[in-house]
Amino acid sequence: MRKRLIAVVAVVVLVGVAVAAVPILEEHAAAQIKAGMERDGTTKVAKVEVGLFARRIVLEDLHFAANGMNGTVKRAEGGGLAWPIGELLQGRTPFSGWVLGDPLQASHVELKDFDIGDPGGARLSAQELTVKGLDLARFDGRHAGQFAATVLTARTLAALTMGSLAASNLMVALPGSGDTIGAAHIAVDGYDRGRIDSLGLEGIEAAAKEAKTPLYKVERIAARKLDLSPMLAAMSSVDWVPGAPIGRVHVDDFSVTGFGGETLSNLGISLKAITLQTEREGEQKSRSRLRIEEFVYSPPLRSFQNAHARLALTGMGLTEVKLDLDCGGSEDRQKNELNFGPCKLAGAGLGDLETSGRIVNADPIFWQAVDNGGAAPLGESKAALGSAKLVLVDKSFLERGLKLLSTYSRKSVAETRSNLAGEIRNYQPPDVMISQDLTKFLDTVARFVEQGGTLAIEAKPDPPIELTRLESLARPGADVVGLLGLTATVSR
Repeated sequence: MRKRLIAVVAVVVLVGVAVAAVPILEEHAAAQIKAGMERDGTTKVAKVEVGLFARRIVLEDLHFAANGMNGTVKRAEGGGLAWPIGELLQGRTPFSGWVLGDPLQASHVELKDFDIGDPGGARLSAQELTVKGLDLARFDGRHAGQFAATVLTARTLAALTMGSLAASNLMVALPGSGDTIGAAHIAVDGYDRGRIDSLGLEGIEAAAKEAKTPLYKVERIAARKLDLSPMLAAMSSVDWVPGAPIGRVHVDDFSVTGFGGETLSNLGISLKAITLQTEREGEQKSRSRLRIEEFVYSPPLRSFQNAHARLALTGMGLTEVKLDLDCGGSEDRQKNELNFGPCKLAGAGLGDLETSGRIVNADPIFWQAVDNGGAAPLGESKAALGSAKLVLVDKSFLERGLKLLSTYSRKSVAETRSNLAGEIRNYQPPDVMISQDLTKFLDTVARFVEQGGTLAIEAKPDPPIELTRLESLARPGADVVGLLGLTATVSR
């Protein structure tokens, strides 16, 4: 019995000594970390705290300059770090000896008041940023090019996985121009190497360098099932420069609401929302719908150009123009087809313009150009225009337009209508074959000017004309109507 009691007491004493030694070990580890971080003279940190059991590290007032980047962080905290305790005790941590490109895992990371940039002028700053479930894979953290911050940020995001992210007052300065774009609040859920389950931004503003008022403002941006991985792959290249192709961004649901800012205000433009929805049927089929809601143009008398636009609207009996766009499209890579439309532009009280079309024989070269965002490969593609259609429904636009022309020509509306119809009938496009079909086509358009109603123009080339051959339509003597299979009809 006495031996058992002695053993228990010994264990308790050992545990007590170990617990009592933890603060000393933590202070020692913090000192080692601070010394290691400041050893090469490129980094300064005012204070380091270490929590061994929580695998927690806190850095305060951090200043660094490395890999062509420089920055400051008022407070950085990492918890649940996947880092051996033995490494911590020896002063080796993710913050000491760790370089950009090394792997890093943490249950949560918090940064407060940070500002990071490069000599090219690119900068990233935020008041607060919190990440949960962080897992950063190893990547190439070296880049000696001009746009190091942008390229290395893209590589970091392409290697990053995280459960969630929340940021406040985040701001990005663009390289070269110094123009800024920022958001008051950002929330990301389910991020995996560029693929995002959901994204929300609020209070977005874009401004010119050192400008006092934002050029553009947006109340909210929301997205679901967003795939930025092609863009990140392009921007991770050593050859990337601003303006280079960045690939195609995929998204299932996307919306932007609450537009404003100095630029739109000066132009007299307001806009309620832009939304995009995509439905996918496996990897080969998809259907998308784009809507632009309640676009209003009412030019204020603040500039010479606005005054001209306002006078033109007045001449048409208008004070503003209201437009809505509803545009659909689909891809069927099994059938090698791309359909665009129907796209309907509706002008309240003015009329409707609807377009649609179909690309056939869409080969892998064509889809590569679509996915990568570059038109250069299309020169070798066999993709062809199968059909296209334009329908113009006049409600009052034709009459208002003729009224405006009459104001400038000082002629009656009836005379202006007759003259315009005559000019269309007698029009002979330069370098185009003047055929009977062309004459018939122009006569139909002229009748639309005379009587209004609905004008439908349709192209059905037989056989479908390859996209690479469309440039032949500009050659002297080209039979445009015949090659495109153009027809026109008018109905009341």
